[in-house]
Amino acid sequence: MGTKCGRWNPTAEQVKVLTDLFRSGLRTPTTDQIQKISSQLSFYGNIESKNVFYWFQNHKARERQKRRRKVLVDESINDEDMRIQFDNISSNKQINTNHETAERVIETLQLFPLNSLSEYAETEKLRLFTEEYMTFSCSIGAEMDHPTLDLRLSFFS
Repeated sequence: MGTKCGRWNPTAEQVKVLTDLFRSGLRTPTTDQIQKISSQLSFYGNIESKNVFYWFQNHKARERQKRRRKVLVDESINDEDMRIQFDNISSNKQINTNHETAERVIETLQLFPLNSLSEYAETEKLRLFTEEYMTFSCSIGAEMDHPTLDLRLSFFS
């Protein structure tokens, strides 16, 4: 049984050092950093540079998977909450419509409120200003045989 296995088995100390490095922000170490890390970790047990490289690669991938799973779980919880809220609203509407059939009040929103006298005066001034100063006549030129274009801005038809 004492044969050498092809798979690297990190010691607890090696995993702790690698995890601390990852938590400190090291995500993709350079070749030089990998060499230094592996030489320092060799104090705790057998390790090669490729082991450090693959550990960081795998750890990043696992972190991404955890984040994706968390997002999916959060989305499914939100979807379930929305479904419950929708069901509650629907059932409340059914209850309310059954009780409110006797009394129904229709509200009308005033989309175009009537102008007060001062507002009308301001609007009229604006209309006069527009007619006087904003009337444009554009002639595109006789060589193109286009008729004169008359553009007027008016707030009243």
